[in-house]
Amino acid sequence: MKKIYNICFLLTLLSLVSCTPEEENLFDQSAAERIDAAIKEELSILRGAKNGWVMEYYPSATQMYGGYTMLVAFNEDGTADVSCDLFEHDKVASGEYELKQSTGTMLTFNTYNEIFHFFSEPSNFLGIGETGEGMEGDYEFLVLDCTPEQVVLKGKKTGNKMTMTPIPENETWEQYLGKIKAVAKNAYPALYDVEIGEEAQYTVTQQHHVFILENQDGSRKSLPFAYTVDGIKFYQPVTIGNQNVQSLSWDNTEMAYKYENIAIKAQPLPAGYRKYEDFLGNYSFIYDNFGAEQNVTLREELFNSSFIMEGFPMDIRIIFKADLGVISLESQQLEGSIYLCPWALNQGGSLTNLSGAGMIGMASNSAIVFLDNGVWGARETDSFIAYDLSASKSIFQIPYIVGMIKQ
Repeated sequence: MKKIYNICFLLTLLSLVSCTPEEENLFDQSAAERIDAAIKEELSILRGAKNGWVMEYYPSATQMYGGYTMLVAFNEDGTADVSCDLFEHDKVASGEYELKQSTGTMLTFNTYNEIFHFFSEPSNFLGIGETGEGMEGDYEFLVLDCTPEQVVLKGKKTGNKMTMTPIPENETWEQYLGKIKAVAKNAYPALYDVEIGEEAQYTVTQQHHVFILENQDGSRKSLPFAYTVDGIKFYQPVTIGNQNVQSLSWDNTEMAYKYENIAIKAQPLPAGYRKYEDFLGNYSFIYDNFGAEQNVTLREELFNSSFIMEGFPMDIRIIFKADLGVISLESQQLEGSIYLCPWALNQGGSLTNLSGAGMIGMASNSAIVFLDNGVWGARETDSFIAYDLSASKSIFQIPYIVGMIKQ
């Protein structure tokens, strides 16, 4: 009987505890209300950065293209302004964004933004990524942490972690991106020797924003990174020698990325190499075996990647081959069903829209000479024709291309 009384006494205590006012106050908001409050707080933080955020953005689940620096401002009207170190430093694109609940707070850029969605588009005009897949970047992100000092995101598709930190308030976006692009311009592209102390222990090549480190035994390791205002920052800490390294600073005097006793030192560029900015400007485009010329301008499209050539009836994309220091005029879609097709006039007038087929332009002093790039196989490109594939008709022709002379 005593045991029964004890049990009843305990049950009475438990019932009293379960009905205390403190417990009731703990759940005075519904789950939906708590989620809504959390989203409002995070939205306030995103909009609260007075000069916007620096975002370290990595497309591809394997980070195979490296990282890119985005500048993002979240406006009160639900639009986001975006700039990126891959584009012209004064280019800004806008689109809408949204914070919503989806197994956690999800940040999504939900309307087309020319800069942000470049990395997720399936088109492949730069030859980066698989055709129909592109760079496979994210535009939806799970918010892992959100404070005024740092926001940590996780790409919904790639799973890549990406951080955002406030942009210094005393710098314009153009100034900030200008510093980043100055590092890229001075340092890239090149072959590098990795020196630890006085001894060279590795060689490094660069593809996109990735270092390919080759050990003395021939094994290779990919080190994806993003450019910063004073050097580079790796996606995650990497081991070089016996040291863990996250960031390196660029020393323009020594032409090297440096950290303590580690130096990734640029080798001399090949003879005749031209940097991206060397190709910008006005030219006389010579064709029809010196029988015709057209004034054209090469302007920046994507930094260290491509130009737009203005002057012909339609704008034409020129690819920059950063590893060789040359330009490339290739098959491309101009508009709708109109393609710029490589044309083999000396071999019966065949044409193709084969991806990558075209001509390489090699610089010599102020002249650029175009030659077939070998991609078409047995056919040799000597001309181009803008051809409407659906209507089977020529729009304009550039026969027997010779080259360009800078004005």
